Order: sequence, then C-alpha cells, then structure tokens
Amino acid sequence: TVEQAIFWKGLVSAAYVGGRGLYNWRVVDINQPALGAVAANPGKNVAYLRPYRGYSFIQQEQSNGSSRYNSFQFSWNRPFANGFMVQLAYTLSKSMDDSSNYRDILPDSSNTTGLWGPSEYDTRNAFVFNYAYALPFFRNQNQLAGKLLGGWQLSGNVQFQSGTPCGIGSTTDYAGVGEVGSFGCGSEGEFYTMNGSPKLTKQFAGYTGQTGQWFSTLNPDGSKIFTPPPANTFVHTPGVRDSVYQPGFQNWNLNMKKNFPINEKTGFEFKADAYNFINHPNWSGPQLNPTSGTFGRVTAKSNSNPRTLQLGLDYKF
Repeated sequence: TVEQAIFWKGLVSAAYVGGRGLYNWRVVDINQPALGAVAANPGKNVAYLRPYRGYSFIQQEQSNGSSRYNSFQFSWNRPFANGFMVQLAYTLSKSMDDSSNYRDILPDSSNTTGLWGPSEYDTRNAFVFNYAYALPFFRNQNQLAGKLLGGWQLSGNVQFQSGTPCGIGSTTDYAGVGEVGSFGCGSEGEFYTMNGSPKLTKQFAGYTGQTGQWFSTLNPDGSKIFTPPPANTFVHTPGVRDSVYQPGFQNWNLNMKKNFPINEKTGFEFKADAYNFINHPNWSGPQLNPTSGTFGRVTAKSNSNPRTLQLGLDYKF
C-alpha cells in the first residue's frame, strides 16, 4: 500500500491486495457410476451400477481445490472537518478458483479438469462513496434558534458494483451416470458445450436500458453458442464454468438527522432514512436454462432492494 496526504486534508491510498488459496474444500461422489453406465445397462437400478453396489451417493469432502485473488484498491478519505466528511473507494479485482463453495459437488468424480474459472462471487468492479455534511444554517447550538432549527446533518452512501458470473448447464443426465451434481450458481449440474463466446449487452451496474437479451445465445452465423454435451460425456473444456456475467447492482442511501438537546446528558435525536431513495430498478439475473424460451434474457427486476423510507425518534440519556 502507498499512501499520500493531499490537499483538503485528504489521504489517498493505492494498494495491491492478493491472495492464494490451497487445499480448498469441495465434495466428490466416490460412488458415481462410470460414464454411459445407464445407457449400457437399460433397466438396471442405478445402485447396481455403482462401484459400491447397493449404496447411493457416497460424498467425500476433499481438500484439493485452489483459488487466486488479485486486486487494485484505491481510496480517498477526508476526515470530518469544518462540517464535512467524504470517503471514496474503488476496487478492480479478479477472483479465480476451481470450486467456490464448501458444498460444491464435482460433476465428474473421476476428472476435475476444466473447472478453473472465475469465482461465483467474482466482482470485477466495486465503487463506494460515503459522505456527511453538517448543514450550515443555525449552527450555534447555544441559542434557541439553533436548538430548534439548526443541528441538521445530511449523510449518505452510493454503491456501484458489477455482476457475478454463472455457468450454463442442465440438470439432465447427459453423462449417463444416473445423477447430476450440484455445482455452480445456475442449473449447471452438467455444463453445456460452448461453441463461441457469448457477448454481454451490458455488464456494469449503470445499465438502464430496456429489459431484454442480456447475453447472446447465437453466433454471428446463427449457430447456437451453447449446445448439450455429447451423450455419455462430461464437458471439461476450459472456460465453460461461470462463462456469463450477470447484471450489476447499484444502491443510493440517504440519511438526515437532528439532535434536540435537553441538557448536557439527555436529549432527543430525530432520524429520517431513505434506502434506494431514487428507486433505481436493479435487474434480476438472466435466464440461464438453455432449454427455456427466454434463455439469455432478463425478464424481471430484483425485489431485494426497493425504496424504503424510515422515520425514528430516539431519547438519549
């Protein structure tokens, strides 16, 4: 980290932050049937086709995953002085791994190649801006006018961040092993073959266009980018995991408060909070099921962050 004091009582910081993870946990079904076992033995119970016959899944936790994180982090901080404070932070990062969750069940228990890719929580761009401002009128709290009309403080924060990635797959048992693992943030129990590169319409959180096709599903020649894997196989091609980044996110919060002192030890504090006060509609994730008629489209808003207003009055003693 390199820091430098600058004008306006500010402090600028620029840093490289990185991490390396070894022996990360993930889950393997050590009782998975061989590829194509179901098709080669029609009518047989899957339990009969497993290495340990008569048993179902035997999930074994193994510490053989790895991860890597690299980031550039920039910040500018001005402490509260003369009635004003501001903080700004931006992070440009990249997180890669071959399993993002403790309970990820590997699709192919006998072959783990091709899983290295962006982490499910990989957020390439993140920006946060905080501020606080003591309104300048009637600042003298020793006078009645100042106690009744002054002492207001406005503060808030703004957050922008890009979306996280997901893969394209299906819960269909194309591999013919009688089961589909639970791996990834979408429905990619078994990854689809990727014949080309999906183009994102938008990626960063400032997208305000019409709800529509978030990523391309067709190549310029009209052929499909994502196709089912060949029968009795798993897809191990590098890049198929977490190949599509979802819409980003932005949030605007505002707070206003005022103290009504009674004496040095007691008083009231009035607060008014507005969460997502501009009521910005963040998009939900796109349709990731390749068999759906709305595949690749964003068809709804996220309901996780509607505009919310809140009033409060606290008595301090």
